[in-house]
Amino acid sequence: MVPPKIMSSQKRNKGTLSTTKKFRNMFFSVLLFFLLFLLFAGRFLVLNEEPKKVDTIVVLSGGDGRLEKAIELFESGYASKLIVSNGLADGLWENAVRLLPPSSIILEEKADSTYDSAVYVKKLMNKNKFHTAILVSSDFHMRRVKYNFQRVYKGSDHELIYVASDTSYNPKVWWMNKRSFGITISEYVKIIGNTFGVHGNEAKRTLYRYFEMFFYE
Repeated sequence: MVPPKIMSSQKRNKGTLSTTKKFRNMFFSVLLFFLLFLLFAGRFLVLNEEPKKVDTIVVLSGGDGRLEKAIELFESGYASKLIVSNGLADGLWENAVRLLPPSSIILEEKADSTYDSAVYVKKLMNKNKFHTAILVSSDFHMRRVKYNFQRVYKGSDHELIYVASDTSYNPKVWWMNKRSFGITISEYVKIIGNTFGVHGNEAKRTLYRYFEMFFYE
């Protein structure tokens, strides 16, 4: 009969140290990821490119200052046409025709999401033989705008420039302000949702359910 092997205290200690080291490495990895997310999550969302003359300016509904920025670009001579996407929302169309010549404005009224805007704006650009466009939206929204438009325009010969309207969003210390915190989390949740094909009102309902679950219960 072979006597059972007894693990030496040295081997036991070695195993304990190895486990402790793994947990320590895991802890510091998670901490590093968390710190990097705090530092760069807001900055990554904000995108603002240098405008240049194009065939049309496209303004997306949903935020203060977007139409004003689009009109500023229009009046500066960057384009002679303005597409208002989801234009019946937020009084966007009414304000646009009040401030600019109606003949210069093209209404897109079917979009229910950023992805939908990309789909319907592309159709309008093709219909009007527009090759280049400046896209205008809120600064914190622009990364998701670019993500969705690039997916829809992949393989096309259109040139898109992303110009942001300024907001009170603070990308550097977004976690210090309730509004900026909410915007940041919302944008990343929506980006993930968009990746898996969840858009528009469906995405908003899902987002609100999770917000209620984690922040209000």
